[in-house]
Amino acid sequence: MSTCKTAMKYMGILLILLFMLTGCNQKKQDSAAAGDKTEPIRVTAYSAKSELFMEYDPPVVGKKTGFLIHLTRLIDFKPVTEGGLKLVFTPAAGEPETFTLSAPTRAGIYKIDAAFGKPGKYSLKLITDGKGFGDEITVSEVQVLNKGEKPADGYSGGGGSIAYLKEQQWVVDFMVAQPVKRDLGSFVTTTGELVPVSNAEATVAAPLSGIISTTKQLPFIGKKVAKGEVVAMIDPPIRPDGGIGQLEAAYAEAKNRVALAQKEYGRATRLHEARIAPLKRVEEAEMTLSSARAALEPLEKAMGSVQGEGGGRIAVRAPVSGTVVEVTAGAGKGVEAGQSILRIVNTSTLWLKANIPATEIGATGKSLNATFTVAGLTEKFKPSRLVSVGDMLDPQTRTLPVFFEVPNPSGRLKVGLFANVSLRIGSVIGALAVPKDALIEDEGRWFVFIQTSGEAFDRREVKTGVEDGGFVQISSGLKGDERVATRGAYYVKQAESAAKGGADQGHGH
Repeated sequence: MSTCKTAMKYMGILLILLFMLTGCNQKKQDSAAAGDKTEPIRVTAYSAKSELFMEYDPPVVGKKTGFLIHLTRLIDFKPVTEGGLKLVFTPAAGEPETFTLSAPTRAGIYKIDAAFGKPGKYSLKLITDGKGFGDEITVSEVQVLNKGEKPADGYSGGGGSIAYLKEQQWVVDFMVAQPVKRDLGSFVTTTGELVPVSNAEATVAAPLSGIISTTKQLPFIGKKVAKGEVVAMIDPPIRPDGGIGQLEAAYAEAKNRVALAQKEYGRATRLHEARIAPLKRVEEAEMTLSSARAALEPLEKAMGSVQGEGGGRIAVRAPVSGTVVEVTAGAGKGVEAGQSILRIVNTSTLWLKANIPATEIGATGKSLNATFTVAGLTEKFKPSRLVSVGDMLDPQTRTLPVFFEVPNPSGRLKVGLFANVSLRIGSVIGALAVPKDALIEDEGRWFVFIQTSGEAFDRREVKTGVEDGGFVQISSGLKGDERVATRGAYYVKQAESAAKGGADQGHGH
């Protein structure tokens, strides 16, 4: 019994070894079969107008070779949809061979079969004659093989780790371009608020006690008024004191005092010159005259700011032009002298109060240049000049106030709006830059997608610098002659994720 079990054990081991050997032989056969398949050659070339992506099997003399050609307009990165295509293959010696197609097989794609009479290296020129789109693209080398000859290693045209097909690129907002050299500004971003100009805001107060008249409607909030325009009427008070009558009496009395003081000063001066009165009398008369004039001055201003109407009614006028932003009194209500009736703000010019963080105050020693945006408006605004830089930090926010003057003739900007402010504090000359949309952030690092061929991309980590006008400086990780997905980089990222998940990225036409 023991001998039987031992025999069965060895038989099982033998079967397992035989199965493993069969599997290895099958893998070798599959590998050999895969090795026999020739990779297509892929060519990506550019002109000033077009991108060419071409796929073909290594051409062999006397055998038809299929060329699959993708043509993309660089202006909008969309496919060439109409027009003929001529392919001119020129050998190192001898006559060129020409093949022509009248129209694309479908949008952006031309298919042509070509047979060559002799082996060697050919240069290729592709000539398009589409309506409104004519172009020439040159491919430096197409190698035609002898029968039985194998293509050289690395002759496939290369690729990338991420496949993103032309048919996918053409149907979305996508573009590939080289980085550009630009002069970029260095900025500090902060918050701000639009506030009235200090001398463009006025509170209209009652010059005298009285009752807001119902004969004239008070202006509503948002109404524009002109300097000198009557904005309220005040009826005389029930009590006689405090009204325009009292003002007129006080004004007349003050004028009389000035007149008497003027006469006394003149008399004292003449007596002193005649050596009859001492100098002290002249000095006392001069002091009395100054006091009388000082008492008259505010009464003259008060009389100039009000206009008496019939029945002792007072007309109150706007001291500045602007917009009524607050009304604090109502028709029929009593007011005391100096009590606020309404507030006017001239918004044709505003101030932008920017709050610079304490860590950035070193930038305020330079000539500040600012732009800002506000919620609800799409455009970017630019102040006309720097007004002042504060000398004291706000103890709560630890920021330094900086004021800019902002023209607002249309009145679109409103007092009290918060702003996102960019302060230009320097510049980088000739920076290598890409559009901001080309950058993808991943775990705090920045990446771009480099086009290695027409339908292949590689992810590349880059270091960024300053940002200005929608462009970002690339300080390392990118060469100037590489092509980057500048629009639609997110779609390449999706293709990368799909490839990692095992999605089929094969090309089918």
